[in-house]
Amino acid sequence: MIVDLAAQRAMDQLRKTGFAGLNESERILATVWQFAAGVANHGFAGYYLSRRGDLAFHAPAALRAIGAHELAALAAEANAQFGGGGPSPEPQVRAEQLRLLGAEAHRLFEALERRYFEAEESIDALFEAWYERQKNAATPAA
Repeated sequence: MIVDLAAQRAMDQLRKTGFAGLNESERILATVWQFAAGVANHGFAGYYLSRRGDLAFHAPAALRAIGAHELAALAAEANAQFGGGGPSPEPQVRAEQLRLLGAEAHRLFEALERRYFEAEESIDALFEAWYERQKNAATPAA
C-alpha cells in the first residue's frame, strides 16, 4: 500500500523532529499506522507497553480523522483507563501507569480487543481512502 510508505516517512520525520514537528497529516499517518500495527499484533496492553503506544494519546483524534469512528471510540475507551491525562507519551511512565491499572482494566482491554477485531470498519480501507483524498487535495488541478 502506498499509504504504508507515507506512514513510514512520517515515522522517520517523527524520529527527527518529535510529534510537535509533524504536520497534521504526518501525525495522522504515524498515529494510525502505529495503532493498527500495535493493537492488531499485540492487543491494547502490548500496544501501550511498546513504543507504538507513544502516540496513543492522539489515536482517537487520528482515527476520527480517517473516518474510523468505531475504532476511535475503542481507542478513547482504552485511553480513558489511564485517567484524565490519558496514557503518557513517555514509555517508562506509560509502563508504570499500565502496571498500576487493576485487573478490571486489563479485562476491559481484552473486551476492547474483541470489539476491535469484530469492528465493521476496515482500518486499512479507511486509511487508504483518507490518504488518497489527502493526496488528491494536495495535487493542483490541471
